[in-house]
Amino acid sequence: MKSMTGFGRAAATLPDGTEANVVVRGVNHRFLDVALKLRDEYAALEPAIRKAVAAVAARGHVDVLVRTTRPAGAGVKIDMDAAERYAREWREDSSKRGLPGELTARDLLSLPGVLRAEENADGDSSFEASLLDLVDKALREFDQTRAREGAALFLTFEEILQRIDKGISLLDAARAGISDRIAASLRERIAKLAAGVALDDGRLEQEVALLADRADITEEIDRLKTHLAELRRLLAAGGPIGRRLDHLAQEIHREVNTSGSKVRETGAIRLVLDLKADLEAFKEQVQNVE
Repeated sequence: MKSMTGFGRAAATLPDGTEANVVVRGVNHRFLDVALKLRDEYAALEPAIRKAVAAVAARGHVDVLVRTTRPAGAGVKIDMDAAERYAREWREDSSKRGLPGELTARDLLSLPGVLRAEENADGDSSFEASLLDLVDKALREFDQTRAREGAALFLTFEEILQRIDKGISLLDAARAGISDRIAASLRERIAKLAAGVALDDGRLEQEVALLADRADITEEIDRLKTHLAELRRLLAAGGPIGRRLDHLAQEIHREVNTSGSKVRETGAIRLVLDLKADLEAFKEQVQNVE
């Protein structure tokens, strides 16, 4: 199990002298959403970088920032033919307009097309491979931090599930003898309201059975135990389980709510409230799981 939150960084000097720095950050998201920032001249690497991210993360918003700084003058070519054409055309036209006849070197270098990025003869294959290796290194560190966060989440889940397990057991025990307690309470109320009136025991038993059925949470308890067992199985299995954990947490919350609407005794109500609090803590942490 891994968290969607992570951080990775890698820096190196590439074969052509370029200083490269790659930063990878991840936060929670319903799906895999990759935000990639790199220079336009490296746009051809975008599919490979996205594929590398997808091999590491199944879910989450992942920012990948690639910064590069080339050494002064590296990869730049002066197009002398373009500079000569600019200078010649300027001389021919400036005399007709009464303008200075010569352009300075600064003037020429600032004109479009005189300075150009020099293309590597081998298509920058070694440069691209080195940059992708650096991205992979940053992604490995990013994945390691996600694994450490996941291990911490696992321990947190264990603590919360122990409390939920105990709460379900106490709620299960609280329903024992509910029919007897309902009958005693009903007899007491009838005795106060209709003192001296003979009771119809058959009718009383029917009312007790009806009230006991309404207060019965046997099915809810059974489903809660089943969902809790499935939660533990998923946590033990690991992998990208965040969505399934979230779904199960919602199912458990639904069963607890149903139980809360049925129980009427103070002790049982308190147990339901405690379960709801623990479930909220569990659901909050599940949002971090991949």
